[in-house]
Amino acid sequence: MWALRLLLTTRNEAKCKQAKQDVEQCSVTNNIEAWSLELGSFDSVRKFADRIQSEGFPINAFIANASIATFTYVKMQDGWETMLQVNYLSTALLSILMLPHLIKSMMASDTARLVIVTSDAHFRANKLKGVANWPSILRKLNDDEYCTASDALYTQGCDVHSPCLATTCQVLQVMFVREPASWLPNPTPVSTTSINPGFCHSHLTRSIESNLVMKLMVHVGKALLARTTEMGSRALVHPAVEPSERDRHGRYVSCVEVAKESDYALSEEGKEISRHLWPGQVVIINVILRIVRRICLPPSDYQQKLCVSRTKLSTKDTSVVDCGTRCVCQYAK
Repeated sequence: MWALRLLLTTRNEAKCKQAKQDVEQCSVTNNIEAWSLELGSFDSVRKFADRIQSEGFPINAFIANASIATFTYVKMQDGWETMLQVNYLSTALLSILMLPHLIKSMMASDTARLVIVTSDAHFRANKLKGVANWPSILRKLNDDEYCTASDALYTQGCDVHSPCLATTCQVLQVMFVREPASWLPNPTPVSTTSINPGFCHSHLTRSIESNLVMKLMVHVGKALLARTTEMGSRALVHPAVEPSERDRHGRYVSCVEVAKESDYALSEEGKEISRHLWPGQVVIINVILRIVRRICLPPSDYQQKLCVSRTKLSTKDTSVVDCGTRCVCQYAK
């Protein structure tokens, strides 16, 4: 099985050209396109989605694979921490914007496919302490004081920024896929899956390899344990072509097999975070693109329950977008 039409994305035109050439050399089809897409910019995400719309590009399967790892806390131009924006928020925004196209391309005999690439490193993610008192989970994770505090996102013995927020983002990715499965119609028009391709050779570690010690550790680790890039790609593509993917809707898949999520993700605390994550991110994404709320909000009774649980939050100004889940209901009116 192969794609009749394949669209690749990279960060700039030069990389687009190279990626297209690389794939064409080993592909059975020449119907390949490459468009630039920078997940570090919400504007780039919007423009990409607009181009999909204007050109009528059919999307039967969408695989979100972009990710970054860094040692330092740096905010992007949009005001969000680098990993939080690239690995989670922009991925969520782009996935949501692709949903109408995926639904449109659904066939009577099969679902469209949305695949979010995560990692088994989400098993090492820290618990988010005090989350019940946070007006916004994502904005709290974006706070520089919280993000770099020794008792916040840091695992024991972890004295750098990267591993902690990176694994937190991976838990959020799993939750992003899992939560809609609980309230989307069944059978679903779009099967969503979070997948772990395993430890593979890639450029993901390029930022942390600026540290000589880390570079040596990464190179040794890859030499001994890493799969080839091509082997890892099989795990990425598998959910897009698996005939029974509808049966795995909302599940975490590791090495092409349905697997159990981390104990934290499956705990009552993790499920509560998952329930609050979607409305909270809709509020944020709604600022980026107002129309998003029309295609990604949970059912109205679900929103009302969230608002009741947050009675301490109040605002008379419905234009306020940073007051927690209460705003979701106000915008939905």
